[in-house]
Amino acid sequence: MLILASASLARRKLLESSNIDHITIKSQVDESKYNLNDPKELVTSLATAKARNVQHIIKSSNEYADIQQNYSAILGCDSVFEFNGEIFCKPKNKIQAKERWLKLSANSGLLHTGHALLFRTLKKKKKCTESSIEPIIGIVSTKVFFEKVQEKEILLYVNGGEPLKCAGGFAIEGQGARFISKIEGCFSNVIGLSLPWLRQNYLNK
Repeated sequence: MLILASASLARRKLLESSNIDHITIKSQVDESKYNLNDPKELVTSLATAKARNVQHIIKSSNEYADIQQNYSAILGCDSVFEFNGEIFCKPKNKIQAKERWLKLSANSGLLHTGHALLFRTLKKKKKCTESSIEPIIGIVSTKVFFEKVQEKEILLYVNGGEPLKCAGGFAIEGQGARFISKIEGCFSNVIGLSLPWLRQNYLNK
């Protein structure tokens, strides 16, 4: 059983659609403390911190005593959107979301997702303790191209609230899809985690 270190509904739906047995435990990582300028370093640091934090929660809480020896791995993920070298996390408010969309219109950027897969045990090193096992870390980047969007369309989209919930201010699986002309790379990665990456590093292990 996989533990998803996230409360993200989009990530949960990806795992459900792929019939991957899992439960979710939200990490308690304060993302505001991670002030890194490199988007790839930022997402891998946060993904690793989330996986480690949930590992600690499981070990220290009686609430999860029944799964301490039954889970196979913990998956931490984090996504940011990079536009012209600038990091776009979730917009702080509608004003910022609108400003960003005015930039994204008829433009493109990179959606980076950091993945940290922390196995409970290693088959080849049975004497390893959980705390000594290093996570498998990976970054998947997808280029997203946007249509030219009129300001009135941006206002309607922003006022609907969806952009405030997503890295970059858009959801490819939601209403934001109508503004995306094409992508180059992994589709599920834009939603929140790369299923091909997970298949290679978890399902095929």
